[in-house]
Amino acid sequence: MASTSLESTTGANFNPAITSKEIIDQREANLAFEGTVSTRYRDEASVGTTIKWPTIGTFSAASLAEGNDSSVVYSTDTAGAVTLTIDQHQYAGFELEYFEASLTLQDQIEIYTRRSSYAVNLAIDDTLAALIDAFTQTVGTLAIDLTDDDVRRAVQYLDDGNHPAEDRFFAMSPATKNGMLGIDRYASSDFNRGGGANIVRGSFGEIYDLNTWVSTNVEGTNPAGHDNGIYQRDAIALGMRREPRMMTDEDIDNQSTKVTVAAIWGVIETRDTSGVWAKGA
Repeated sequence: MASTSLESTTGANFNPAITSKEIIDQREANLAFEGTVSTRYRDEASVGTTIKWPTIGTFSAASLAEGNDSSVVYSTDTAGAVTLTIDQHQYAGFELEYFEASLTLQDQIEIYTRRSSYAVNLAIDDTLAALIDAFTQTVGTLAIDLTDDDVRRAVQYLDDGNHPAEDRFFAMSPATKNGMLGIDRYASSDFNRGGGANIVRGSFGEIYDLNTWVSTNVEGTNPAGHDNGIYQRDAIALGMRREPRMMTDEDIDNQSTKVTVAAIWGVIETRDTSGVWAKGA
């Protein structure tokens, strides 16, 4: 027997499609490299194409014999240089027509400006992450979990280079974090000097004086392994000519708002012995 009731098909024009004021936004990676490297802002990066830091060699002490016939031999040094080139100018942007903006419940300018800002900050983070596998000091094996011995050897590399104990970092992938969680020294409160669990919101405690952070933007893949980094802040320099900045323009001809976010910067490895490429999962 055919239905004669009023249902969703016959009443379709009574049933509006509701668009929520909430949105399902893209999840973002933890972009922490910029905050853990040596950053040179407008003073050094304000003009020109490069920033140059002279590198000074070491002097050696010599014995001086008694008597008037002794002569001092003076040390000489030919200074080298580390040169950072400002060669990155990247942007992200969009154009929103007035008519479309008038139809929506959400503030699309705010939503897509935030998305553009993240894209530019991700590009900055990418250039820094790409320097980790340039460190000549290495521990571990790609696609294999790092061990506690690997981490301690990396710390020794930094100690051997006389690098400060302050501002040391351990950037790791989620896969590497998963492997480290299987090591009691990193997961058990028995090894935490401050008391409580070592794992606090995805971060390890200050074992070996390393400030540890986890990001999906550490270079690599789960099948091939990741380029984790253990480094002191001065291992890498970031020259920021212009921090990410929003610019807007009203287009009369297109009846739209144009928005871009752009930044200008450069990066370089400054002290090779300050960093360790920690190959891992």
